[in-house]
Amino acid sequence: MSPEDKPSKPEKPDNPSRYEIIVNGQVQEVPSATVTFEQIVTLAFPEHAGNTDLTFVITYRKADSPKEGSLAEGGSVEVKHRGTIFNVTFTRRS
Repeated sequence: MSPEDKPSKPEKPDNPSRYEIIVNGQVQEVPSATVTFEQIVTLAFPEHAGNTDLTFVITYRKADSPKEGSLAEGGSVEVKHRGTIFNVTFTRRS
């Protein structure tokens, strides 16, 4: 196997004090390893952040701790320097 054939490890972001996460398919930078429910909602839907008529559902994977799961309102998760994935959806409260 030549060096070109080996899978490359994800590199850390250019700025080691920043963390690259993926929110709804878009790469986003956050300033610390701990991200909150509110931060993720704001990154996913900035136009709806703070809207009390909506219920947000966040799932994640490839995190540092815990590795995967759901992020509840008021909660937080430790992310890796690069590659933690968040999927965010919302529904209107009835």
